[in-house]
Amino acid sequence: MKLRNFLSIMGVVALVAVIYSPSTIGLSGSPAGDGGTAPSDTSASGTSMFLAYLQQQGYKVTTATSSQQVLRTVQGDTRVVYILVGADHQLNDTEVSAISSAFGSGRVSVLIAEGNTTNTALLASFGLSASGYPVVDPSSTFQNREVFPVDLNLGPGATASGVIDIASPISLTDSFLHPVAQSSASSYDLGNATLAPRTVVAAGNDPAGGRAVVIGDSGPFTNYLLNYTQGGVNEKAFVSAMVRYVDPDKSVPILLDVSQYAVAKPLAPSLKEGFPIGPFVAYSLEQSLSGLNGLYSGFPSEVSGFLSGFGLDVSPGFASAIVAAIVLFSVYGAVTRWFAPEKRGRDDQKQVSVEKAVVAESRERTDFLATARSKGGYVATLAQLYELIDSIVLEEFGKGISTVKGRDLAAKLGTERAIEAKKLFVTLTKFHDYAAGKTRFLFPPVVRWRALTAKTTREAQAFLDTIGVTMTGEDAAKRRMAVEARA
Repeated sequence: MKLRNFLSIMGVVALVAVIYSPSTIGLSGSPAGDGGTAPSDTSASGTSMFLAYLQQQGYKVTTATSSQQVLRTVQGDTRVVYILVGADHQLNDTEVSAISSAFGSGRVSVLIAEGNTTNTALLASFGLSASGYPVVDPSSTFQNREVFPVDLNLGPGATASGVIDIASPISLTDSFLHPVAQSSASSYDLGNATLAPRTVVAAGNDPAGGRAVVIGDSGPFTNYLLNYTQGGVNEKAFVSAMVRYVDPDKSVPILLDVSQYAVAKPLAPSLKEGFPIGPFVAYSLEQSLSGLNGLYSGFPSEVSGFLSGFGLDVSPGFASAIVAAIVLFSVYGAVTRWFAPEKRGRDDQKQVSVEKAVVAESRERTDFLATARSKGGYVATLAQLYELIDSIVLEEFGKGISTVKGRDLAAKLGTERAIEAKKLFVTLTKFHDYAAGKTRFLFPPVVRWRALTAKTTREAQAFLDTIGVTMTGEDAAKRRMAVEARA
């Protein structure tokens, strides 16, 4: 298909999409600023939807806006569930002591989200600690490997799958809590390259009756992720399971601590003005078609009058048939001209052989023929590069590309180089399987094979340089690579 034919088809598709889409043309402006993770914040990082969800589910929720209100509630005589999500400030010693004491007496259950350095003292009161380094899970299906799904298991009937968005590993040094959600066995954190599961959610019951859930990430509670439901994950069910664990029958009031958030400046109302594109385009087409309809409706009488000038008496019905035939053949001719420019004839005849003798070729043409390769040539080159790197990795690490572990690479190359090498191995394996016929399609599809081959070769050379190996070849191959570089 020619480029103009393709553009014609895409133009029709775009026209239909514009007509039926809710897109608008206009201006939109709002001041910069983000209120943090506060329950009053409606931005992506806010938790206003989490607060609304608790209220909709029938929980008795009170928001504590001051340290005094927190102390008054947890030091009272009634039971309460204390929830702290993504605090911006450290709790003071008085608050930590009051919450820990109330929990030890069984009057308070807690749900603490985001185990970073702002919660160090509070986590320590439960025998926990968090390094602050993000967990990296190479098995994650997300482009950012610091975002990964986990399975939560809080007991029979309390299981759910959720997405962790950059969490710090929780260390249960001296705590009654136990892991209830962990990353995969191939994960590590940026402070420790050892491959092992990292605890991201811990929970447990205190003998006095209090319940505790600690999660190393506040992301599941934010407006950005609360309604996430892709890939078999239901983030709202993930959050609901943790809330039900600390408040099983909704009989205990919830104290949502909002006193630890940074004070955000009030945002001015946003400005949004515009008009919809679809109705505008549809109206334009309607007027154009209406005009054409009026033009064509007058054609039969004009044809009849034109033929009567030559002494031919033509009825209006026959004149209409003539106009219809003219329009039909005009449309047919336009369509065949755009989408079927080849001549009619049999397509099973033997192709005519053409003899060709090259008298002389310029150096530029020779260089072009040397560098202009087909897709198959690039695929074969990448497959050979896989075999080369696989043999070198096998010799250096005792395992091939498909079996070498990240910890083996990290021990010799360092964590950053190990991640780059692992990405290179995945890319080479994908193209090797494609060349061997194990995979029929590539995703994402390759747009420029030449650029991809050059990029992959540079990455392979960088990996080999790291382990002290350099790719070499015959003079002819070197010259060809030099020609490709100049091109």
